[in-house]
Amino acid sequence: MARVLVVSSYPPRHCGIGAYAHAHVARLRAAGDDVTVLTPPDGEGDVRVWFTAGKPFREAARIGGDFDRIVVHFQPGLYFAPRAPISKIATARSLDRLVRRRPQTEILVHEADAPVRWRPDYVLLRRAFARATLLFHTNAERASLERAYRISAKARIVPHAEAVEAGSISRSEARGRLGLAMDEPLFLCAGFLHPDKAFERAIEAWNRAGMPGRMVIVGSVRDATPANLAYRDMLRDLVAGVERLQLVEDYVSDEDFDARIAAADLLILPYRRSWSSGALARAQVLGTPAAVSDVGGLGEQAGPNDLVVQTAQDLVDAIMRTAAGSPVHEAAA
Repeated sequence: MARVLVVSSYPPRHCGIGAYAHAHVARLRAAGDDVTVLTPPDGEGDVRVWFTAGKPFREAARIGGDFDRIVVHFQPGLYFAPRAPISKIATARSLDRLVRRRPQTEILVHEADAPVRWRPDYVLLRRAFARATLLFHTNAERASLERAYRISAKARIVPHAEAVEAGSISRSEARGRLGLAMDEPLFLCAGFLHPDKAFERAIEAWNRAGMPGRMVIVGSVRDATPANLAYRDMLRDLVAGVERLQLVEDYVSDEDFDARIAAADLLILPYRRSWSSGALARAQVLGTPAAVSDVGGLGEQAGPNDLVVQTAQDLVDAIMRTAAGSPVHEAAA
């Protein structure tokens, strides 16, 4: 049995990283590890501190001597406040000091920004990445970070699906729960609404494919920036008045999310930018095929039943093939 400290956002916060961390903690505890969770005040952690100006990393360094492992779930938006340069420097310095003081620290990199190399916060962040053991979901993500930060990482690959808690629900059960017809093709996009998701690509491909069945986009705006709100408004305009095209603006529960994925014939992730995808991992556990863009680690994360699309026509073909009842990966033939 190991004593493990996990640093992350956590439910009930509506956050994909928090949901992943919750499943990660459950898996560790099921294996017999003694796990303590350090979260922001809105998370149901064992230790709670504000995630500003490096506070979680300083607290982890303070109590970390009692633990065999310290796992930091890293996504910049969790720890680095926007438009706050002094706070960013404090955060990066605190993470660097954590990995120096507690060499058992591992950083699970869910996402990392491209560095601005002259900025002090990125200089400190590069030091932390170079010292710590880094965990990635794909080799593509590892290679991307090593190139961007000019480091040779001490790294391990942790497949995304290993920490996914997906419910056991069949397609027919899911469709019954959602009140959907059993014989109507269903195409699903899911995730937070922002321009990098490129859900409008899926709408365009569905239109070009002849609008078969039904297309549903499920998501909400996490960060209410002008760009994200404008993107949401654009999606609202695209779906307005179109039969069998729906935008569900909500952060749904894990149970409802799993039901929507299980009910779908094809999950479409047409992203412009991504690292890896929790939605894709859940779809793989539930047995729903996906069509994904070849960006970030998605191409590597895609499984044998998924399709990596290179062009807009690839996605049109995938939708048409799915609507005809053929396996999506045959769209590449």
